[in-house]
Amino acid sequence: MASTVYIHIFVFLGCMIGLTLFVGVVIANYSENKGTALLTVDQRRWCDLKKRLKIAQPLHLPPRPDGRAFRAFIYDITQNIYFKRFVAISVIINSSLLCVAWNKEEELTKSLAIVSSLLDLVFVMEVVMKLIAFTPRGYWQSRRNRYDLFVTVLGVIWIILNYTIQTEESHMFGFMVIILRFFTITGKHATLKMLMLTVGVSVYKSFFIIMGMFLLILSYALAGCILFGTVKYGESIGRQANFQTATNGIALLFRIVTGEDWNKIMHDCMVAPPFCTPGNNYWETDCGNFTGSLIFFCSFYVIITYIVLNLLVAIIMENFSLFYSNEEDALLSYADIRNFQNTWNVVDVNQRGVIPVRKVKFILRLLKGRLEVDPEKDRLLFKHMCYELERLHNGDDVTFHDVLKCGYFPACFLIEVWISASRCNLKN
Repeated sequence: MASTVYIHIFVFLGCMIGLTLFVGVVIANYSENKGTALLTVDQRRWCDLKKRLKIAQPLHLPPRPDGRAFRAFIYDITQNIYFKRFVAISVIINSSLLCVAWNKEEELTKSLAIVSSLLDLVFVMEVVMKLIAFTPRGYWQSRRNRYDLFVTVLGVIWIILNYTIQTEESHMFGFMVIILRFFTITGKHATLKMLMLTVGVSVYKSFFIIMGMFLLILSYALAGCILFGTVKYGESIGRQANFQTATNGIALLFRIVTGEDWNKIMHDCMVAPPFCTPGNNYWETDCGNFTGSLIFFCSFYVIITYIVLNLLVAIIMENFSLFYSNEEDALLSYADIRNFQNTWNVVDVNQRGVIPVRKVKFILRLLKGRLEVDPEKDRLLFKHMCYELERLHNGDDVTFHDVLKCGYFPACFLIEVWISASRCNLKN
């Protein structure tokens, strides 16, 4: 009874409270060292706005071909919400086919292959319709369209292989196509797109932390080869999991990073006589090292799990707060940015990402929402914005981000005025 109470108290205090406090301290120190913890609420909103504007990109969506009735009809179909949902549902159904094992000799596999082939034909139809609606040049300008085309071509190749060769390799190729196809759904839903952006930005920002983790794993793998390269096989140390080579050591340490039976591996590396054969030197013995194993594995697990991985968690949490913040608290919502993208898409007909500076006034007149500028009521602000953009590149073409993120729209302009007023108050 006493031991049960003791263990439960230790787990509660040590793991649930102690570990949570440790994670909180790591995240708090990371925020303080980066400076975000010292910002006020308004300053943090301003920084989040700059990050949102930096990530925003042109839509690369050709305008509706009003002069071509057939192309305009196909264009309206491809942009219809029900058509997009139909394609997304088809992708989900295609991905769900992997839930069942495909065996070459079973009738069920043939039925699954037929369903997958029909769905691939649906995706081919989608690509053909978009090529007609956007023209090949307009279709190729979007990276997402290029990826869809690549996966669709692979799907057509799989259909040919499946009905001609029908081997295990063709089934594996089909599995790869289905997995690649699943990632196309992220661009068809706003929430999934934000999730992928969060992952991408987190990986980009934590690049040096990830590289440092790889270097740390490599160093520990080389040290493990020296310390435990000849250790006798045990419960967890075996032919696949050992430190006999640096490659095996790296693979084993990656397994330890996941937390899978790392303590058993540590105990196998502690093996001592009479359970092993002692020798006069390192090459003649298959015994481990009790002290070395304890220091090696405990230090590695603490550094990787409780420090490095928590730094990655801190970066991911920061980016989640950026993408999933309350739209009402944001200076510019995603709807406002989307409105600017659509407006830019109307003016930038050739999808070059730049426009003549003389067309900026036309964009400003079309904007709605928080970016709206009334040339009559906000005449001074309108002139100031146009003048600054003309001066930016000495009257040359301006880019998408020049117009969006340089602070010349009302929301950003008001923030700059607020910052200037704050500086004046500090001086006084």
